[in-house]
Amino acid sequence: MSELIRDVGMEEKRREKRIKKENKLIFEVFSTDRNLENKKIHYTLTKDISLGGVNIRTDTFLPVDTLVKIDLPLPKMHKIISVRGKVRWVKSLYDDEVFEVGLEFVDTPHEVITSLIGHLYGI
Repeated sequence: MSELIRDVGMEEKRREKRIKKENKLIFEVFSTDRNLENKKIHYTLTKDISLGGVNIRTDTFLPVDTLVKIDLPLPKMHKIISVRGKVRWVKSLYDDEVFEVGLEFVDTPHEVITSLIGHLYGI
């Protein structure tokens, strides 16, 4: 499994500032990889978030480039946004029982970006 995990110690390449914010997050895996349980719903928390992506911890191993559907509740705005994400990096924690995962938002609709701006910056 270790050959599928990218090192998160690599040079910082983020375009947007990350905000440490713990939120509930629900995701479903959409992949053709037979080793993954497709369409299974997973519940987790965010570690940090930006307009371009989110960092989560999960007990599900997600290989780099896996596509997921993300539902992110925005309690202050009384809404849930849905967006697609792509696994950009994975770090194994606790002997491959928990993983820290960097998800990049892909094909994000304008209205979702607007909601994220409101959520992150209180606008």
